[in-house]
Amino acid sequence: MDSKQRIDDLLAALQPMSNYKDTFVDHCAQSVPRISTGLLVLDKVLNGGLANELYIMAAETSTGKSAFLMSLAQKVAESGVDVLYFALEMGRDEFVARGISSLSFQHNRDNKDKQLTAANILYWTYDELLGDFTKLAYSQYEQYSEEYFSKYGSHLHIIESGLDGLTVKDIANLAAVFKKRKNNSVVVFVDYLQIIKADPEDRSQSDRKTKMDVAVTTLKALASQIGMPVVTVSSISRANYSGTIGTSAFKESGDTEYTGGVLIGWNWTGVTDQKDKSKQNEEKVLCKNRGYRKMELGILKYRNSERDSSVHLKYYPAFNYFEEDTDWKTGFSKKDDEVWISDEGVDISFDGKKKKTVIRA
Repeated sequence: MDSKQRIDDLLAALQPMSNYKDTFVDHCAQSVPRISTGLLVLDKVLNGGLANELYIMAAETSTGKSAFLMSLAQKVAESGVDVLYFALEMGRDEFVARGISSLSFQHNRDNKDKQLTAANILYWTYDELLGDFTKLAYSQYEQYSEEYFSKYGSHLHIIESGLDGLTVKDIANLAAVFKKRKNNSVVVFVDYLQIIKADPEDRSQSDRKTKMDVAVTTLKALASQIGMPVVTVSSISRANYSGTIGTSAFKESGDTEYTGGVLIGWNWTGVTDQKDKSKQNEEKVLCKNRGYRKMELGILKYRNSERDSSVHLKYYPAFNYFEEDTDWKTGFSKKDDEVWISDEGVDISFDGKKKKTVIRA
């Protein structure tokens, strides 16, 4: 078809907007409900939950972005919605062990002896008293394992990348066929953007930026054309490690910033001053030693939400557990005088009245 014929066809299809009224009303009446994230505070800023959009969360390395993605996937699966989780970095065993660890923590908040980490479940650990390596018996975490598979087993589907890796074309094709077979709502999670394999048949993808552009535009098409929420995470360059993550963190791929339907920054709460490195380090040491980190999900781009909306969470990295941070405004928990002692022997205490943190090495 030549360009003139194409123009003629487009002009022939033009209709005044008055003819679109009935179609618009029908579309609004038949609007599909959004899928809850399982976190009410997050659903509120997302206007009810996940829509058929591409959601991209940017974060520093080792700040819990994969753990948060796993947590969301499990909550969605628990609600009865099918989840397709592309674990490009982590195996099924570790994924499940982390989930079991989270359940052990939820049930034993006041009993540290019964709180299990993923490492406790998967690996041999050295027992100082016995002077030897030991491993937990299945009976010691069986109840949490049974609960895990009962809650999430029917609707959580994990795909490992394998030795050959997965291209974004593989991911899109698998997701499209999966949705067609299920003939129901499906949410796709991809962990994470940078390790999606370049398509060997596409020479342009030898360039890192082009590979990212192709990945983002393909996942966007999957969300909008096939009709499913797609949630993924993106690591940021070290140049963006200082301060609050903004849209500039997505500059590695121009298409990431402009194609992503919803852009989210994953930040340490309180670590925002790019000039004061000592303050940043103090807050990070504090977070690591009190057992949880205060994190903030900042909505950077979302045309249907309030600008600069954010969600504040507490993240317990040892147990892959998240909960709403209800006291984030003050930066202090209800236990104002609580003291934590780190493995390195650093004492950290709060003076609730003076709102002052004291760190002693």
